[in-house]
Amino acid sequence: MGEMEFSDFINFGGLAEDVLWGGLTKDAHRKYMLRCLELAERGRGRVSPNPMVGAVLVRDGVVVAEGWHAYFGGAHAERMLFEGLGASDFSDCILYVSLEPCAHFGKTPPCANLILEKGVGSVVVGVLDPNPLVSGKGVGLLRAAGIEVLVGVLEDECRGLNRMFWVNQVLGRTAVVAKWAETGDGYIGLVKDERLLISGEESGRWVHNLRADVDAILVGVNTWNSDKPKLNVRGLEVSKQPIRIVLDRNGRGEYTVEGLGRSDGELWVVGGDLDLLELLRWLYREKGLGLILVEGGASILQLFLDADCVDDIHILRNSQMHLGSGIESPNLDRSILIREQDLGSDEHWVWHRNFGSVGIEAGEGDRAE
Repeated sequence: MGEMEFSDFINFGGLAEDVLWGGLTKDAHRKYMLRCLELAERGRGRVSPNPMVGAVLVRDGVVVAEGWHAYFGGAHAERMLFEGLGASDFSDCILYVSLEPCAHFGKTPPCANLILEKGVGSVVVGVLDPNPLVSGKGVGLLRAAGIEVLVGVLEDECRGLNRMFWVNQVLGRTAVVAKWAETGDGYIGLVKDERLLISGEESGRWVHNLRADVDAILVGVNTWNSDKPKLNVRGLEVSKQPIRIVLDRNGRGEYTVEGLGRSDGELWVVGGDLDLLELLRWLYREKGLGLILVEGGASILQLFLDADCVDDIHILRNSQMHLGSGIESPNLDRSILIREQDLGSDEHWVWHRNFGSVGIEAGEGDRAE
């Protein structure tokens, strides 16, 4: 089969609102794709470096079955959906899936082949897979077999759900989230080796939810030695604790058994001369880490920012606290930041890498000054 052209796909955006496809309106297709997204969320923190995917099978406007990718190495959403249905005629069904069905052998057989075996009449895809092993091939395989395929329902939302998977596939490296708390006058800590609690309880709960989503948490050796951080998830049930990574170029860390007793979870120590981009490529390709959280200290955060190796930034600002002096917050262009909903008394400022273009774009909302 030759290369598929995107113009060969029936694109959802090109349909008029009053045009029926598969006997259903555009609003109906959006409703079922929204359900796919809700199901996909159930895999958050469990499927990395795979994407979160949800699937819904519909017959005559009634949901027949649902599925999602529950954990890494487990059944894909489409395969879970068909489990337990047995032999049946699915030719009058529409299968909705948030991400293009895979067309290659990985830990599981291709989902596109499964759809063909089941004889599904029509397929609606949220977004094409950025994985070069898949992109366009899954849809192309279905169309070549005579199955009608509609692409692009809630496309932005489906892509946004797996933004970090896009980093993995498009940039070929582990995705990076940088997070820090700062005072109203721009400091993240004291110069002395003293811990300083800047953010409030609600921010603390939010941070543990963030930690639950990542594969690893990274800090520098100074933060490891001085703060003695646990770098784990607390207050939530998780299938596994994130790996702890310490950047220690000169072997200055204390890694005794007592030190490791700070928390459960693996500890990796990375030393020597570091090229961050090569490190992130290695972590993704050789170690299978899809997403890491960089929590400090200031010099390590700045190192990642200067290397353009950060994909999300989260700043928790306590505008009521002022130190006058201390360890300054990382330096960056504050105009790119967007203020999201506050976390208790803390302001929450964010930036997300835009994968639709080479440059950086901030979304709508309040701008940092």
